[in-house]
Amino acid sequence: LGPLPLTPERAMQLEMLEAAAANLPQPNDSNRVRSLNLINSFPNLPTQIPPHHYHSYDPKHNFDSFEYFKNLVPDTLFFIFYFYEGTRAQYYAAKALKEQHWRFHKKIKMWFQRYEEPKEIVESHETGTYVYFDIDLWQQRTKEDFKFEYKWLEENNLDE
Repeated sequence: LGPLPLTPERAMQLEMLEAAAANLPQPNDSNRVRSLNLINSFPNLPTQIPPHHYHSYDPKHNFDSFEYFKNLVPDTLFFIFYFYEGTRAQYYAAKALKEQHWRFHKKIKMWFQRYEEPKEIVESHETGTYVYFDIDLWQQRTKEDFKFEYKWLEENNLDE
């Protein structure tokens, strides 16, 4: 009896396991590099993707129209808003988020939406529970007893 010889397949599996163990992920591999100005960091990149670069370009979809953007889910709109600064796509994303009752806080640069009717509404602010989009965690979170000062509310009318 005794030990069985390794088959070539088992030897390959053992090599792959040893290679994987030698290259385990490090804790800092999960740290996301955050940049709110990716497009402007690479000035030679086009801000609009030419139609001939689409793999399955469907001419009946007008990707450069508000009608297309208003049907996107908020997470997609947040991505477009934060990573395509200064483009028409960012403008359409902001307009679509506003239509979905999101409000942009200019001081902390985050989007907020009322979770319930405010507990207090005065001339300068309102206080209540809000849902906000946390760009660091890339998720929607809830903030209770938040004082939303109107002076930080982005009030630009986004009509063309």
